[in-house]
Amino acid sequence: MAVSASAAEDGFNIFSDVQFQAELRPRYEFTDHAVSSLDAGSTLTNRTNLNLSGKLFEVDGLVGTVEVNSVNDFNTLDQQNHQTAAEADVAKMTQANIAYTDSGVPGIVGRKTVNLDNQRFIGSVGWKQNFQTLDLAAVAYGIGDFNILAAYVYGVNAIGDDGFGTRDMVYTGGTASGSTNSVAINASYKIADPIKVTGYAYLLASFSDTYGIAATGDIAIGDSAKLDYRAEVAMQTDATLEEVDGVSGDTSLRTDAMYYNLDVGANISGFLVGANYEVLGGDDDLTDGRVGKFDTPLATKHKFNGWADQFLATPGTGLADLNVRGGYQFATAGKIIGVYHMFNAVEDGAGVSAGDAYGTEFDIAYSTKVPGVNNLGLLVKAAMYMDDTANAVTADDTTLAWLQLDYKFTTK
Repeated sequence: MAVSASAAEDGFNIFSDVQFQAELRPRYEFTDHAVSSLDAGSTLTNRTNLNLSGKLFEVDGLVGTVEVNSVNDFNTLDQQNHQTAAEADVAKMTQANIAYTDSGVPGIVGRKTVNLDNQRFIGSVGWKQNFQTLDLAAVAYGIGDFNILAAYVYGVNAIGDDGFGTRDMVYTGGTASGSTNSVAINASYKIADPIKVTGYAYLLASFSDTYGIAATGDIAIGDSAKLDYRAEVAMQTDATLEEVDGVSGDTSLRTDAMYYNLDVGANISGFLVGANYEVLGGDDDLTDGRVGKFDTPLATKHKFNGWADQFLATPGTGLADLNVRGGYQFATAGKIIGVYHMFNAVEDGAGVSAGDAYGTEFDIAYSTKVPGVNNLGLLVKAAMYMDDTANAVTADDTTLAWLQLDYKFTTK
């Protein structure tokens, strides 16, 4: 498949070796927030994603990509009387970029979905029907077991955006959106099979600078077991970069906090077990004009701190999340996984003491390929957050449940 240029007499193609990808993802969501004055409700949405990529101007290594994403919301109950999911109707350009690879060194300019490491700091929030993309210029380099990526980010198109953004990036509810003047650097080196070390610096204009290091790896135990781990520490300080119009960040956005993450998991003949302890630090002196917490506004937050999304913005006194998980990977019938979270405050604050409970949550999900239909996946998922605390920092009990189909196909 090729699109011919106007100078067809020269046999010149603008777009060749074209690959087309499409996705249809209908989802039913049940929502019950006990704090709401509305009755429990449900929402039916569908994601339609179309992606086209191909060689540009017949130049080896030069590739263009265009992608559009449309979300349609078909509410199954009256919105005036029932709660609904926050998945508004929107259609937007999610990718529009040009990439060039020369001597194994790729570079890219434009709009793109970006997922770095485990997506704790930069991710596309692919769980949302209307996901997150970045406008950037980036280059990557790898030699042997060493890899590095550097990117200048000039725009963030968050999960609720139409893709046009605002003049300056705005930080709301733990997320970010708009034009920016930010930098991301991520480098890794695989020391040996069981250990890879990754260092990163994420400088978000007028918000914060984050510097961290992580060690990850897999260890085989016999013929039927595998252990994986992640040990990570990061620090977050005041921003050194400013927004594109030169307006510096408000003092309320200044921070000085630490982050810790320790995760251990195992797959033993299909049985999945693991434990995780994650700490997003706070500030024990909230009177010094600082926000006093560690936050990750460009992350895929749904992956962390419970699927009920009660902690999209870190509490001012920080958040400690101790969680355990267990499940089973069937040979041909998919995977089931359950996770139990225990949340606590990290620092003292208004009406809160370090160690105070911020509630608990139980999550469960089952995913599988639908037999007899190529490229069709099924997901059944639920999250139950319990606010068994006396403080007003967290929300009341929340129950969410999802039933989703995901169909993908590719042509070339």
